[in-house]
Amino acid sequence: MELPERLMSICSLTDAEKTVAAFIVKNSDTVCSMPIQDLARRTHASTTTVLRLCKKIGFHGFKELKARLALDYRSRLVRKSDVNINLPFDEFDSEIEIASKIAGLTNDTVASCLQRFDKEAIRTAVSRLSSASSIVAIGVSDSFIRLIDFQNKMLKINVYVKITYQQPDQAYLCTHAHEEDVALLVSYSGRTAEILNEIRILRNGGVPIVAITSDPLSPLGLEADTLIELPSDENTQIANYSLSSQVAIEYALNVIFSCIYAARYRESKSHLLESRKLYLHQ
Repeated sequence: MELPERLMSICSLTDAEKTVAAFIVKNSDTVCSMPIQDLARRTHASTTTVLRLCKKIGFHGFKELKARLALDYRSRLVRKSDVNINLPFDEFDSEIEIASKIAGLTNDTVASCLQRFDKEAIRTAVSRLSSASSIVAIGVSDSFIRLIDFQNKMLKINVYVKITYQQPDQAYLCTHAHEEDVALLVSYSGRTAEILNEIRILRNGGVPIVAITSDPLSPLGLEADTLIELPSDENTQIANYSLSSQVAIEYALNVIFSCIYAARYRESKSHLLESRKLYLHQ
């Protein structure tokens, strides 16, 4: 969920805070470069009210809110289609109209991911995963399916990713992980109950966490040692299916796989080709 939507969804705001929130939603592009004193003056509120609003939505201060607002704004600018992320098609669309809308949604999601990705975070994630004694991958439901695909790709370049296909047993993977291992946790919301349990176990064991999530202020985002942030365009409460979020997760995992492949390019390519050769000629 993008910041303007989050602002409008909070029920515990005072009247003064609601006025500030409404102004931010209506003028998000200008608020990005506005000093806190100007925002307070234009909304007839105090700077204390603005700061209190920031804290209610999880930010430490106004600068942090502006940075997130600017990031959401830039993500919207790179979208080239007018497809509704949450409801990309309806019952009256033809097959080709649906195909066109899904293409637009996919392209917009990837472009938004690329806009949001932090190169240092990706570099650190790749370095941690490449040098780990073992990689433990944790996800739930659709995110877990994306991790299976990631495991399959990594296996072909001789990197084994530990996954348990009984999702309740993921706690055992975390329990037996060590400090020299790395845990890759994937959750679009960053608040899935199973993920929160796994975080607690991993933290107790001192296991580094690489996280992929759309909410850096979620429990997963806050606990991650390395965070790869996804666009927060999709509202999972109203989306008719988690199409955009799963495109984003798959893209992020493909980027990680490709970077690990590239970091050991000749070895990865050689292993992949040799494995194919042995398989095809048996």
